[in-house]
Amino acid sequence: MSETESTAGNPEEAASSEEPLDDSKMSLFDHLNELRYRLRNAFIAFMVALVTGLVFQDRIFEVLTRPIREALVEAKMKPAFYQIEVSEAFWCYFKLAIVFGVLASAPFIFWEIWKFVAPGLYKKEKRLALVFIGATGICFTGGALFGYHLLVKPASFFLVTFAQHIDVTAGTVPIQFENMLRMQDVADFISLMMLGCGVAFELPVVLSVLGFLGIISAPGMWKFNKYALVLAALLGGILTPGGDVVSQLLLAGPIFILYNLSIGVVFLMERTRKKEQADLEKQIG
Repeated sequence: MSETESTAGNPEEAASSEEPLDDSKMSLFDHLNELRYRLRNAFIAFMVALVTGLVFQDRIFEVLTRPIREALVEAKMKPAFYQIEVSEAFWCYFKLAIVFGVLASAPFIFWEIWKFVAPGLYKKEKRLALVFIGATGICFTGGALFGYHLLVKPASFFLVTFAQHIDVTAGTVPIQFENMLRMQDVADFISLMMLGCGVAFELPVVLSVLGFLGIISAPGMWKFNKYALVLAALLGGILTPGGDVVSQLLLAGPIFILYNLSIGVVFLMERTRKKEQADLEKQIG
């Protein structure tokens, strides 16, 4: 039997014989030099984004806190934030500039990492990695935007007006509640809300990877669907920083929908895998 026929009869051997994207030989010193070059470019991209964040720090804070200020106006409250500590405004702006720098430079940093890793990958591995990275970025960005536009404002309105629904007529001394929102607390609340939503929207990516590895299956996910709603509510309570029911329910709904969409994705992956296996068996037979 020739070597070509032996390779065709053994799919694993055929896969292992696939040529990498770049078969050029590099020494250890060349790899270290390439890593240093990529890290330098990533650091420069981050510093440029950080400086940009520091220049536009007022604008970043204004855009970030807009949903809470709109909620305060609708609640007929003064949209004001307070600086309790001397250095609070400085550190608040600086932290936001760092977060902006990380997010803005993330595509460039991932590109530099990809340029370092890609030459050692096979073509199929490269396609899978690109799909995974793209899906991860899209899902996280979509989740963060969902949290900013659809979750922060109603959650903030519920929380800042919660004290107004407390019965203050039972006692003999009147009680008055006033909101004194620290600028650092407001920035942290919105940032954590967006981060939690971004992480929650990664559910399809995680389930798709597990389905690709054969750890979970579409029928098993469908059977678990009756428990998914409860777990979605629990996950919504964990990922929302406010701890209120409104935020929890507003996030639990999309998580449950994403879980059911993931069932369809895993089902399509399983059907494609079965079709490829059937075609391979026909070729071998």
